[in-house]
Amino acid sequence: MLMRRRSVMTALAAALPIAGSLGLVTTAHADDVSTARSLIQSTGAKLLSVINSSAKDSAKQEQLRQLVYGSVDVDGVARFVLGRYWRVATPAQQADYMETFRQLLVYAVTAQASTFQGASMKVGQAAERDMGIVVDTAVTVPGKPETTVQWVVATIGGQPKIIDIIAEGTSLRITERNDYAGVISQHGGQVQPLLDAMHHQLARFKANATG
Repeated sequence: MLMRRRSVMTALAAALPIAGSLGLVTTAHADDVSTARSLIQSTGAKLLSVINSSAKDSAKQEQLRQLVYGSVDVDGVARFVLGRYWRVATPAQQADYMETFRQLLVYAVTAQASTFQGASMKVGQAAERDMGIVVDTAVTVPGKPETTVQWVVATIGGQPKIIDIIAEGTSLRITERNDYAGVISQHGGQVQPLLDAMHHQLARFKANATG
């Protein structure tokens, strides 16, 4: 994805804006909050298990693909990132964009996996906010300061899905959307140059994976 800086956390998703103050969770939403927290606990444990395993890179990539597709609202993230330009794109460009975005997301996670060797994650409080249920975590990588990461979970198609990751206060999906919009605006509002850039980045990922 036209990434200036990436980590496993930033690759998993980019972010929705989190509005509103931390509020008390009502009884009606207690189950949803508990489910969201369990999703992050499970996803985090699986993610770190794959990263720290001795499996070949190709095997890790497939495991990460399944994890990302199972836990993240990938298509929702993709649509949000393209924003208003989704309506500008032709049906063929929309299909190309969605497929390329899906592949880039998995390659981006895989490419950064080695930098999180030995990492651990502690899951903190979860609470409902205006844009979803926010789960606080503290991520520690050996030799680096502890990082605060907030995961936003919503019910998509009847299932809890990650729709946002906020790392150190940075709304990552909005950052990615701004990057994409910048590329498109630099080319007179045309979507194809963005697709070309995405294809180029995907080719680099694939070359690095086989090299």
